[in-house]
Amino acid sequence: MRSYRMGVFLFVCLLAVPGWSQQATSSQQPQPSAPQDPQAVTVLNQALAAAGGTAAIRAIQDYTATGTVSYPSQQDAQGPVTILGLNGTEFRMDANLPTGTRSWAVAEGVITTKNEQGVVWSMAPKGPVPSSDAFPFQTPLFPASIAFPIRQIAALVGNPSYSLSYKGTSQVDGHTVNDIQIQRGSSTAVSSGAFTRIRDIYVDTTTFQVVAVSDTLPKNVAQELHYASYQMATGVLMPFSISESVAGQQSWVVQLNQFSFNTGLQEASFLIQ
Repeated sequence: MRSYRMGVFLFVCLLAVPGWSQQATSSQQPQPSAPQDPQAVTVLNQALAAAGGTAAIRAIQDYTATGTVSYPSQQDAQGPVTILGLNGTEFRMDANLPTGTRSWAVAEGVITTKNEQGVVWSMAPKGPVPSSDAFPFQTPLFPASIAFPIRQIAALVGNPSYSLSYKGTSQVDGHTVNDIQIQRGSSTAVSSGAFTRIRDIYVDTTTFQVVAVSDTLPKNVAQELHYASYQMATGVLMPFSISESVAGQQSWVVQLNQFSFNTGLQEASFLIQ
């Protein structure tokens, strides 16, 4: 149980949900817009175009994906999986394993898990007002983008809260990729030493598909999401193979076979009880 919770904790200690950021800073003075490198913006716009276009991507309010999941570190821990996403802020994954159903979700900024024995555990920030700078509790950046990586790009380009930097090319999963680094906060905040979060998005230089996304978690623990097997689904390019690794160890692998969009999911669908 302890190791399962720790795995979930490491996974969710990423960037904060933008909605929380707006709530926490709404009473503060406006901050200068974060700089966005023109070369980085160009690459991300090419990724949006290759995936079906910004309008088509933003038109997707919710999605449901089905397939199979395996947990390499746990023998025989594999089975059917259902993944749900709503807007940019809600996410849920239910894995039907031989020992029972394992679930975890982000709903209204709260991460909740349920293990195969039916034990429910939630993590929420302390204090009356959720803060994007709460530490060590932090929800993922755009949780719904976990299985829909292009969605975060549609939300980042032109967003004054995030800086974009082009870091050159590198090799990831056998692909030559453009490394686009995003950082939450303006240049003023960064120079003042304010708390910031950094993420790298790796975009294939030829196909402009998102190959991977990486973050550095507390205590310099590396967390990565890898994407492959892209296919068109109702006019939008989606990854049908997704895997996560934490500290160099693969934690789960998902192979999807179907995506459905805009089926009318509600926030109640993301509440685990």
